[in-house]
Amino acid sequence: MLKNNGVVLRYIREDDIADYSRWLTTETEWGDWDAPWEENNPHEFLDRQKASLSKTPEIHWKLEIDTLVGRHIGWVSSYDLTGSVEGLAVGIDIPPIEERGKGYGRDALALFMAYLFEKLGVGSLYTQTWSGNTAMVRLAEKVGFRVAERLEGVREVRGSRYDALTFSVTREEFFSKNPELSGLQVLFDDID
Repeated sequence: MLKNNGVVLRYIREDDIADYSRWLTTETEWGDWDAPWEENNPHEFLDRQKASLSKTPEIHWKLEIDTLVGRHIGWVSSYDLTGSVEGLAVGIDIPPIEERGKGYGRDALALFMAYLFEKLGVGSLYTQTWSGNTAMVRLAEKVGFRVAERLEGVREVRGSRYDALTFSVTREEFFSKNPELSGLQVLFDDID
């Protein structure tokens, strides 16, 4: 378990599956912001979450977000942009609308990034979004990301065109912006 201000990051548990089922079927508004141009199969996504229950990876590429009072509010994840760990990108989803705007996203994403920087020893991390997702753009900037690439007008969302954005941050830039997270590697050995 990793803690940062108002959030806890932890590995997936059996009782999280009910939350995922609800977020994929009835409380789906979050999907309007997380790559809405992509077709997602809720059953495949849910099956992947169920399959991950039985795994204990050496590196946690995805972690669940809880508030300090134990409310499961979303997840942070990572994905490969280049075929190398040096091209690792991070993402975050907080489906409950009422849990957004409270600083949980910043705390969770920054903690996950510190975890990846420490565990992997990479020099940079990335994130991607679209220019219409202003909440994610602001969050990326808060944790230290800067726009590395902008592809103008390539994302169509709800009938409008938006820019595709790729952000990057070096290890040094990140820990300079988030000094409270440097030196926490002792915590990263005991995620439950």
